[in-house]
Amino acid sequence: MKKIIFTLGSAVLLLSACNTTSKVQEPEFRDVRDVRLVKVGVLNTTAGVDLIYYNPNNFGVELTDARGDVYVDGQYLGKFNLNNKVSIKRKAEFVIPAVVSVDNLGLVKNQRDIYKKKEVTVRVDGFARLKKAGFSKEVPVKYEGVQSVDKFRSIVSH
Repeated sequence: MKKIIFTLGSAVLLLSACNTTSKVQEPEFRDVRDVRLVKVGVLNTTAGVDLIYYNPNNFGVELTDARGDVYVDGQYLGKFNLNNKVSIKRKAEFVIPAVVSVDNLGLVKNQRDIYKKKEVTVRVDGFARLKKAGFSKEVPVKYEGVQSVDKFRSIVSH
């Protein structure tokens, strides 16, 4: 009898949790700030960047991992990953300190084209791991938008 009650209780909790997750909104991208060189190498350059987002949800979570690929005007620029865990409060802006490993060979090929432009289309494809109350879930990270080249000059001109 205890097993049946436990199973039914678990099913009710699971179904109610599924119902509330349908109302979950994606964080809103706000800005790219503080692009800086961390390490310059022959094949790879490492850059730090702060990504500003807004959490429109009525609950907070912890961002424990993020990784993926970065493209500029359709050309592969490099990989990104999360530098530190990030506590995301409800209905608040938050900063994601990311580290981008730039492929210097691809950058050199596209450097002249990037310098000629004032704006470029930046695309990010990856995954993030969110944690709440001991449960974690991997969610896709997708972004595409136009950014000013001035923000990225320190990386391009190394």
